[in-house]
Formats: sequence, structure tokens, C-alpha cells
Amino acid sequence: MSPAAPLPHASVHHAPGLDTLRVLAIALVFVFHYPGDGAPEWFASIARFGWTGVDLFFVLSGFLVSRQLLAPLAAGERPDLRAFCLRRFLRVLPAYWGVLAVYALLPSVRERPDMPPLWSYLTFTQNFGLEGGAFSHAWSLCIEEHFYVALPLLVLALSGRVRWRGVVALVLGIIALGVVVRMSLWWAHLEAPPPGASLGRLYRRYIYYPTWGHLDGLLAGGVLALVATFRPAVWGRWLRAPLGAALLATACLLLAGPLCIDNKSLLSSAVAFPLLSLGFAALVVLALTGAGARTLGRMPGARWLASVTYCVYLSHKLVLHAVHRALEPHGLGAHHPITVLASVACVLAAAALLHVTVERPFLRLRERWVRPVPGGGGLPHALPVGPGAWRGN
Repeated sequence: MSPAAPLPHASVHHAPGLDTLRVLAIALVFVFHYPGDGAPEWFASIARFGWTGVDLFFVLSGFLVSRQLLAPLAAGERPDLRAFCLRRFLRVLPAYWGVLAVYALLPSVRERPDMPPLWSYLTFTQNFGLEGGAFSHAWSLCIEEHFYVALPLLVLALSGRVRWRGVVALVLGIIALGVVVRMSLWWAHLEAPPPGASLGRLYRRYIYYPTWGHLDGLLAGGVLALVATFRPAVWGRWLRAPLGAALLATACLLLAGPLCIDNKSLLSSAVAFPLLSLGFAALVVLALTGAGARTLGRMPGARWLASVTYCVYLSHKLVLHAVHRALEPHGLGAHHPITVLASVACVLAAAALLHVTVERPFLRLRERWVRPVPGGGGLPHALPVGPGAWRGN
């Protein structure tokens, strides 16, 4: 098999390259949320880009979750929306509710004392008007849930023949609308902020946390799923061109790099998210090529780490706060080697515990209650800031 050949059919239900991308995404998030006081310059340089890890998760989620509803259409069947909702429910909510209960019932263990009202977490509306607080990183799950509501409606609209001109027009229209909305909000709230107002808080409240800030990643993943499902010849050509995918990913991410550092500017607010999403979509394609799988799939332990990424995402702030609060009185700062090692070990241990005691039992229950997606599509099926991108989707 040539280095550019796509993954052999026997291995399509597990793509090691995507495991590595999930690990990369959660590592970026972890670094971004790790306390920055006393950080060496190399760490701070990486942390500036850490927030992009969530956008990588969104691209993965858009791709993998869309496949669940598109694959039945390709097999000539109507998508089972009840099964889809049940799969999402059992995948996302048990671990989320477990961590939310800790935040709600044990305020002394929170990383921050203030927290948005509980109803906003239960209704997945916490990302609107959010400026921070404990468990603030659950904003990405809100966007994921909004995606789960919209996706079945879009797929049902495609139940007939896929009209590619209409799809292209819709995709470009949503991207353009997102750019216009973010630019309008920037001019309204960030161009001339009130005296004493924090530019960062305004940016997060109006542009970063709301759903319109991250539609691009979910959309990019959904487009990949559409092409893979309904244009297999095109998809096959993409999988035989790892160099092209690598060059596109590199170009987009290099262009987005300066915008990620100065992410509160008008230009960044407008185009950083589309650029990142296109670059990460190219990375997903690269990870599914034979060459990409052999390169990205060599990371030791990636499969296990990918299996606990959702639990890491949910619990890591709580664990980091507990570890640092315990070690600080002993003169061990956040970036002391012992603190760093203890932080990583405890975050992984807590995630493994949550995975084994809560997440895995409900995933097994899901496999008993919900039939497999017909026409699995010849793509990784054992995968979900959003949980759709964590393993076991």
C-alpha cells in the first residue's frame, strides 16, 4: 500500500489518528486553563493558543455526530431520531450531571466561588451572557446541545436528493452570517467599551461564548461528513492526498496564529474561527489518510487518553484547584515540577474514576438500548467541548 492510500477497510471503525487529535485538543484546553502565574515563557506561548482546542473538538464533533444521521440516508433508510436523541442523552448527560452536582452541592471545592445560576446549566443556556465563574467551561456543551437540536432538522431537509448547490449556498451563508454577527457585536460592544470595562469580559460575553461564535467548526465537520457520505469518490481522492491536507491545514493555522494571540481584535473576531475550522477540518482528513494514521497514530496511550477526554474536560478545573490548594502551603507553586506532575496525574485519575463509575456504565446501557447506526459509513464509529468529539460518541 502506498503511503498516501486511505485506511484499510478493516480498521475504519477505529482511527488512531483521530485519537491523537482528541488528545491534542484536550491538551490544549488543559494548558489554557492551567494557572499562568510563574509560567515559563515556552508554556505561556503554548497557552495563548490553548483555547483553540475546543474548536478542534467542534470540528471532530460536527464530523462524527453528523455521520450518525447521514449514514442511514446513504443506506436508503430514514434516520431514527429517537435513537439519536437517546444516544446523545446517554453519552453526554450522566457524566455532566455528576460533575454539575459536585459544583452545585459542594461550593467549597469550586475553582471560583461565583457560579452562573443552576437553571442555565440544566437548560444549556449558560453560554449566553456568560462572563466567567465556576464551571464556565461547560459553555461548549451548550453549543453542542444546540447542534444536536438543529442537526436532525437539517438532515431531514436532506431526506431527498442532496442538492449540492443548495448545500454550498447554505454553508457559505452561515459562515458569512457568523462573520457579520461577530463584527456587528464587536462594533457595538468592543470598539468603545465603557470606562473601566474589561475588554476580555466583553469579548467572552458577546463573541466567544455564544453559539454564533463557534458554528464554523461544527459546520466544517458537518461538510466533511456530507462529502464522506454522499460523495465517496471525492472523499477517496481527499484521503489519497495527505500532502494537500497537510498543506491546507498548515496554511490556515499559520494565518490564524496571529489572530489567536490578538483574539479580541475586529479582524480576529471576524475570521479567526472560520480559518481555524478549515485548518482543523484539513487535519481531520489528514488523520484519516493512511500516511496520517501512521504518523499521528503512533502516540503511545492515545487510545486510552482519548477514551477519557470528555471526563478530563468536565472535571479538570476542579482537580487542578484542589491539587494547587493542597500544595501551595508547602511552597510548591503551580509550575513547580512536583505540582505539574501531581496535577496531570490527579486529573487523569479523576477522569478515569468518572469514566469507570459513571460514563462507561451508561455507554454500555446505550449499546443495549440503541441499535447500531445502519451503514456506519466506513469511518471511525467509536468516537464523541463538545462531547460529540470524545471517544464513544
